[in-house]
Amino acid sequence: MQDLLFKDTETFSEADLKKVGAYRYSEDPSTEIILATYAFNDEPVEVYDPTKGRNIPRELRRCLAGLEKPNYGLKLVGHNFLQFDRLVIERCWGYKIHPTNIIDTMILAFRHALPGSLAALCEVLGVSAENAKDKRGKALIQRFSKPTPKNYKIRRYTADTHPEEWAWFIKYGISDITSVREVFHKLPCWGNSEFEDRVLELDQLINDRGFKVDVALAEAAIEAVEKHKAQLQEEAQRKYGGSLTGKDFLPILRELAPAHRIHNAQKSTLNDLLADDDLPDDARAIIEMRLGAASTASTKYNPLLLGRSSDDRRRGCIQYGGAKRTLRFAGKGFQPQNLARGYYHDDPKNKKKKVRYDWMSEKDWWRVTHPLSYGIDLLFKGRAHRRFDVAKLTASTVRSCIIPEAGHKFVVADYSNVEGRGLAWLAGEETALDTFRAGLDIYCVTAGKMFGMDPDYILESRSDLRQIGKACELGLGYAGGVGAFVQFAKNLGLNLVDMAKTMDGTFPDHIWAATARGYEWARIQEAKRPPRPGEKDDRPSYILDKKVWRTCDAIKRMWRESHPETVAFWRDIEDAAMAAIRNPGKEFTAGPRGVKFSRNVETDNNGNKVAGWWLRMTLPSGRVMSYPGVGLSVSKETDEDGKVTTNVRIKYQGENQLTRQWGFQYTYSGKLVENCTQALCRDLLANALLNVEANGYPIVLHVHDEIICETPDAPEYNVAELGRLMCELPEWAEGFPLVAEGAEMKRYAK
Repeated sequence: MQDLLFKDTETFSEADLKKVGAYRYSEDPSTEIILATYAFNDEPVEVYDPTKGRNIPRELRRCLAGLEKPNYGLKLVGHNFLQFDRLVIERCWGYKIHPTNIIDTMILAFRHALPGSLAALCEVLGVSAENAKDKRGKALIQRFSKPTPKNYKIRRYTADTHPEEWAWFIKYGISDITSVREVFHKLPCWGNSEFEDRVLELDQLINDRGFKVDVALAEAAIEAVEKHKAQLQEEAQRKYGGSLTGKDFLPILRELAPAHRIHNAQKSTLNDLLADDDLPDDARAIIEMRLGAASTASTKYNPLLLGRSSDDRRRGCIQYGGAKRTLRFAGKGFQPQNLARGYYHDDPKNKKKKVRYDWMSEKDWWRVTHPLSYGIDLLFKGRAHRRFDVAKLTASTVRSCIIPEAGHKFVVADYSNVEGRGLAWLAGEETALDTFRAGLDIYCVTAGKMFGMDPDYILESRSDLRQIGKACELGLGYAGGVGAFVQFAKNLGLNLVDMAKTMDGTFPDHIWAATARGYEWARIQEAKRPPRPGEKDDRPSYILDKKVWRTCDAIKRMWRESHPETVAFWRDIEDAAMAAIRNPGKEFTAGPRGVKFSRNVETDNNGNKVAGWWLRMTLPSGRVMSYPGVGLSVSKETDEDGKVTTNVRIKYQGENQLTRQWGFQYTYSGKLVENCTQALCRDLLANALLNVEANGYPIVLHVHDEIICETPDAPEYNVAELGRLMCELPEWAEGFPLVAEGAEMKRYAK
């Protein structure tokens, strides 16, 4: 048996961990380790209390020194150890534990689609009460790990001030070890691999490296936003006699727009009102002022500033496996993945064909083609409000605060439509694959297949049809219906009413007849479950005009007819999953790339073989995705043709994305295909990360499908080489039409 050291630390610091992040927290002068608990293998838990002035126990000290060497014989097991305890131990005790020696149970949980919280893990995995995490932990950490409020006489609680509670704190530390040990033994192992361990090691290196922050720009942006908000509030008070926030705003807005029923002042509601051409000008003006005053710029910039280290680098912004099942990376603290695309962009090559008038000087022309750089220049000078919408400008400049060190540059490359390519590759959609390989416009080709037109004609003369093709490719690939198409069409700026008029009479008879049945079925479903106050309005008609709805439904049906391999893949993957659930211990294959499903077999208390708790999906990469607590749910439903059918749904246990609560969820063909596709694309990115780093391009950040490298400012480091490294395919991805494009830059931009 492998030698294991189970380890946990409790700390005190005046720094706020949630605000500054683990790296800055560990570096704070006030941070110290106040309790350490540990155990070797299954031996009793040991307690080391540094507050008593004793040195680190010799045995523990010897182990920590050994763990600094890569691939040491002893493995340290802890929960969230990589991005917390590892950092604190290095800063406070001086031991730089190598990531290859750490087994992080939170990471193991992510690899098997389980919750990251230790307490939740104990509950889900059925850890016995005597070994589970002590539920008093939060209160005890609040007591001993944080300073008291400033008006308290005692600035810090200790063993001396509260000896009884300190004894409970020690018991809590012991329970952390027993729970981690129990969880470790209960966790499955099929999601682990040597490849994933290499990816995890690189992930820690990237987080440790971090990226440099332009502090001056961030501070200038925050100052500009605050001035802008104050000016808007003053203007609102002067014009409308009230504030843009609080109780004043909604009554004023209702008074300015009496013909509109306005229930709340949520951002989505206000944006919907702005889209209404009949909205009065004054109402439009105050809404725009409200949205401008509610700018979240400071919430984007502050994590950059508060979390930076003494060298002005921001570390720890990537969470390995943040999207648990697929293992896609997520943001942590400052989250570049969640930044909206900026409003202002530099266009030095004049790709958007701006007109240069005769009166324009070189300086004026530069300002026209470099609005973002011009805006940054004015932010530094405190004059941005004279030429720019400050809210839009500062939203655009968040990424610009990420800069390379002096003498360096960013070499950046991004995969082109990797999910669309991934779905076509998995489904064996040869027309789409040939389109990607030929470098043609997939949206024009799609529209051409749907409407029987030449893609070149669509590209040159029918931009409306190209946008329809784009909405279809982005929204319908995972078995999306009318709602998915509508969402993406609106995001692309398509006017659905105009689209319905333009497309009138162009659909085949069998398609148009099917939409009539579909619409009636949607209305029947609406009548069965009308929207309730306070709940999301998800009516199947989407409150669309009948003709508009039928047009959207017709487009959906035409897309499906033109993509038979993808539609077949939906059915195939769901059939394989259901067959695996019904037949534990057997493996079933779906699709031309051999996606495999199996359900494990377990032994009950009587020694009998029973259906297991897990459904496993094996990807072409060999990685196994997990669906815990799997089963089937059966119900009766009436379809759009009036036929009563038995509806069988796959259910599993997972974390609700809205409530963050663990419970039963349901999945279907499209969702399974989405999971599979996104996981596949993540594995391609992970392979690229390893390849890029190994070939001398130091990675400081990656955002979605984009890799940002900080290299010496020399010509041998270039986009062409980075793109080539990113597109080197692993053996299992033969034939995947991967393409990466990018740029060199002195500020990160998107």
